[in-house]
Amino acid sequence: MDEVQILLTVDHPNIVEYHETYDDVNYLYLVMENCPGGELFDSNEIFKKNNNDYTEMDAANVTAKCLEALHHCHSLGIVHRDIKPENIMFGNDGEIRLVDFGLAKESATKMKTFAGTPYFMAPEVINHNYNQKCDIWSMGCVLYMLVTGKIPFDGNSKAEVFHKINNAEYQEPKHVSPECRDLIKKMLTVDPIKRVSAQQAHAHPWFKLERVIDPAHKNDGTIPVEII
Repeated sequence: MDEVQILLTVDHPNIVEYHETYDDVNYLYLVMENCPGGELFDSNEIFKKNNNDYTEMDAANVTAKCLEALHHCHSLGIVHRDIKPENIMFGNDGEIRLVDFGLAKESATKMKTFAGTPYFMAPEVINHNYNQKCDIWSMGCVLYMLVTGKIPFDGNSKAEVFHKINNAEYQEPKHVSPECRDLIKKMLTVDPIKRVSAQQAHAHPWFKLERVIDPAHKNDGTIPVEII
C-alpha cells in the first residue's frame, strides 16, 4: 500500500500509471498501465534484428526521459531506489515509463535501509547513508549500459563489485563523444554532494549535441550494440 500511495502522488508521462487496487482472500492486486513495448533492452534486440545501429541519439532520448521522471519524483521527495533496465519500460505510445515503485520511499531525511539491485547500487547505499542522489548513480549505470552493452561495475563476488562501486572503478566507454563520457563521470561520482542532480544532468551539453539530436548525423557517434 506504500507503493500505491506513492503512485497516487506522482503524475508524469514517463512514469507508469496506476489504475486501481483490489484483493481476494489470498492476494492484493495492483492494476497498472500496460507497457506492451517491454523492457528497455528489449528495444535493443529490435535494433539488432533489423540490422540498425543503436546511436547516442537513442541513448540520449531514453536518458533524458528518465531524468525528467526522476526530477519529478525527487521534487516530491520520492526516491525510487531501484533504477535498472528492467524497471524502464515502453508504454503503448512507445514512450519511456519508469515502473516498479515497490522499493520507492518518500523521505525528507537520509535513508539507511540497504535497498536496490547490487550492480546498480550507489556507494552511499552500500554504506547505509543516502538520499535521492542514489537514483542518479543508478541511472548513470543504465546510461553506461546503453552505450556499451555492459554493466560498469562487474566482478566475481559481491565484495569485488562493491569495492569497484565504492571507488568508481569502471572502464570509460569508447566510441562515444567526450560529452557522453563526461556525463557518465558526473553521474558516477562517489561523493553524492558532488554528483549532479537529475535537473543538472538533464541540462548537460551532451543532450544538445548535433549528432545526438539530429538523425541526419546517424554515423557520427554510432554505437555498436553488444547486449550481454
